[in-house]
Amino acid sequence: MQLLQDVFGQIVIPQEVYDELIVRNHLAVLAIQSANWIQVRSLSDRFSLQELQTQTNLDLGERAAILLAEELETDRLIINERAARQIAKSRRLPVIGMVGAL
Repeated sequence: MQLLQDVFGQIVIPQEVYDELIVRNHLAVLAIQSANWIQVRSLSDRFSLQELQTQTNLDLGERAAILLAEELETDRLIINERAARQIAKSRRLPVIGMVGAL
């Protein structure tokens, strides 16, 4: 986690991704809760999440990450799933995978 902070400074993740981690009882939840440089944010437009679902077969977290990146006009979107990266690129988002991020 320290490496991510060193590379990016601040990270914003969608509430949907955070919720997926909680459901899976993922260890990252504790790190996210204790890291003041990681923010969990909700989308302001939930309708777009449904709309993107009808256009793609991406999971909820991937759709939320793409839409939040658009909403916040982020410098980079870290997303690992190849199909999600392709869709993000088609929407002109600056995308990297986790390996490329490190």
